[in-house]
Amino acid sequence: MKTIASADFLDALSTRAAQARRPEGVTFELTYGCNLRCVHCYNPTHRALPQELTTSEICSLLDQIAGLGVLTVTFTGGEPSVRPDIEHILRHARGQGLVLQLLTNATRMTPSFVTVLREVGVAQVNVSIYGATEAIYERMTGVAGSYRQFRLGLASLADGRLPVTVRMPVTTINHEEIHTCRQLVESLHLKFQYCLEIMTSITGDPTPLQYRLDPERKIRIDQELLSYRTMDQPEASCSTHQPFIECACGQTRFAITPYGEMNLCTAFPIPRYDLRTGTVKEGWEILKQTVDQAHPNRHYECPSCEVRSHCRQGRSDAWLETGDMSSCIPHFKEWAELEHRTHALLDPRRPH
Repeated sequence: MKTIASADFLDALSTRAAQARRPEGVTFELTYGCNLRCVHCYNPTHRALPQELTTSEICSLLDQIAGLGVLTVTFTGGEPSVRPDIEHILRHARGQGLVLQLLTNATRMTPSFVTVLREVGVAQVNVSIYGATEAIYERMTGVAGSYRQFRLGLASLADGRLPVTVRMPVTTINHEEIHTCRQLVESLHLKFQYCLEIMTSITGDPTPLQYRLDPERKIRIDQELLSYRTMDQPEASCSTHQPFIECACGQTRFAITPYGEMNLCTAFPIPRYDLRTGTVKEGWEILKQTVDQAHPNRHYECPSCEVRSHCRQGRSDAWLETGDMSSCIPHFKEWAELEHRTHALLDPRRPH
């Protein structure tokens, strides 16, 4: 019998989903409640409000998701483990044949909960790390004692031998600890990644952006640690033949908020289709229309921009920061220009 690596299998399914224009994955925000108060976070409330989905509503949506042929569901928050029904939700999703992934801050990862994750066969656990020392970690999280809880939780995950990736959002507060964070993670034989993108709150509040590194510092970090970066390399070019919204949103993926709103992505909260009055199948058709009917305006410069191949700005970044998907954000333009210049200097074909 021919065998295939799981990553290759998932890539093949994703390609087929894109060709068929059907959803392959969903990011499900189970709650906005969180036990941390991270300064850079785009969470709109950090609290679990009464209008969040009930257990039965979540399970009903998971049934619909599975029925639509979705393969992977990624549970996130907030902090998903603050929901008292989290074990029931995980077991129900697994019972529907869904591949499970979990995004967590690890501060609530007890040995017993790790056992649950192992029993339901979670395919991937993505953990956020905010610093390598108590002082920096808790400056980021705003909660005393959270560093100790994080270290205990991360150790429990490592002992549980689960597939864990630890990702560091790099900010003006913690950037000097990126190397020690990597060493800490790798000392537990876990995979380390980092991310340089900080975005506005999903309500449009720009407060988190004050913790975003300047482009020059981002370039220096990439030069030192590029192999640990989270995102894929940018597309080689941007042509007028590509869709305006180029990412997987509305192509093979979608997101659901704790209030039952179906959106393109957690970072692209439109069109807010109400799943309490409609179905996931109907919502998917609305999302596809949202993507297909989105068109650039006169502010759109991407196809003719000479540094487009180095730019990491997406339509969601423009929409969140300016309300206009077509706008070019100066921060990303400067970052792309610096990266373009860096690549040119490293090009072996450059005349000496």
